[in-house]
Amino acid sequence: MKRNQERGAAEGYCIQVLIINGEVQNHLSHKSFYIENIGKGGFRFISDVNFELEDRVQVLLRFPDDHTQEVLGRICYSDSLDDDTKAYGFSVIDGFYSLLASGG
Repeated sequence: MKRNQERGAAEGYCIQVLIINGEVQNHLSHKSFYIENIGKGGFRFISDVNFELEDRVQVLLRFPDDHTQEVLGRICYSDSLDDDTKAYGFSVIDGFYSLLASGG
């Protein structure tokens, strides 16, 4: 399937996981996960924490300019990178964000 959405490198972008499937994640809310690429419909992030496909995840998205936005999404795919690390696809359900957060 071809994506018509713009995607870009995500240097300086990261997330903090707040809620998974309705359960507050105090132990994860202080940990930052690196975002590999990002687009309007979602992003790909790297994690040493396991997520399940279709998990509903509320995250705090941090932009390079320190702007933050809460976003609700679902885990839509996973790729094993090594024994301890996976890349996950995050598809936005609610919480539109702009890639140019500081510029409007």
